[in-house]
Amino acid sequence: MRRKGFTLTELLITSLLGAVVVLVTLGIAMQSTMLAERIASRTLAWERGQNALSIIEPRALHASFGITFSQTGDVFRRSFGRNDINSPPPARWTDRGPLQIWSGFPSLFNIAPNEGGVFRGRGIALLYAIPSARRVYIADNTPIVLNEGQSTNVRLIPSSSELGTTPSRLTGHTRNDLRSWVTFPLMRLPVHAVYSASSVTVSMAEASGLSAVLYPYDEMHYLRASRFFAQNEAMFSEELRTAWTHIENRLEGVLEMWFEWTPSKNLLEAWILTTGGRISSGRSARPAGWPLEAPWRTSFEYHSVLVTRGAWFLRNM
Repeated sequence: MRRKGFTLTELLITSLLGAVVVLVTLGIAMQSTMLAERIASRTLAWERGQNALSIIEPRALHASFGITFSQTGDVFRRSFGRNDINSPPPARWTDRGPLQIWSGFPSLFNIAPNEGGVFRGRGIALLYAIPSARRVYIADNTPIVLNEGQSTNVRLIPSSSELGTTPSRLTGHTRNDLRSWVTFPLMRLPVHAVYSASSVTVSMAEASGLSAVLYPYDEMHYLRASRFFAQNEAMFSEELRTAWTHIENRLEGVLEMWFEWTPSKNLLEAWILTTGGRISSGRSARPAGWPLEAPWRTSFEYHSVLVTRGAWFLRNM
């Protein structure tokens, strides 16, 4: 009995249909892969933007906490000992005090000019307070008045079950080191502090012309200052001691940052331009959410970019 096989035409048609199916399947797989890569890239850029804002936010919200500050007055600098050669750097800051915007033009750390009541720039410096979880204990509950140059020693007690950061970190810091300064919310002025055992000696700045009241059970806060900027596709920070120092790479993938501070509204806005990685083909356009005043470089076009925005009302300012 003769068997009948496929004709040449049938084989060609079958092969052609198989090739079409394979090509379609490969196309779908490639599109799915590219879509997955785009989603992963966007997710990474979004996470980096959120992480950058999470680093800045607590410092911004605690800027000027426990410190008297006025846009037009000089109390801020005087309280740190403006006329004392051994005073910490904030004693020589401008009247913008606890919040400084750095323009980035012509160099990164140039103070931003006042543009119609708004300060814009690529970097930010913040003077802020950190809770110590320790409160002042005064045996007779009588507030202590401190005048310029005066000191007093008070006992510290835990303010909660959490002991917080030990005040021993203040030991050995000189008066011109910001890390040796503290503030008390009800006092509203910074004071130099020297810790010993379970007590602390606090001193008002010399020749400041200021006086303050230290109240029982007011919580001590450490004063710190940090500044942030983007460089070499990363977010960096510096800590203020006797000068700006201790530069640290805080976050990779940050291409640029932009800040706007409006004192009349106590409004601080931040835009973080992040990358999810380099793109293999084509170029990225300038994102619609990136401020027109903010820098945009050709090198950014070779990245998968995303803009993350944050805004805060700084009631302590």
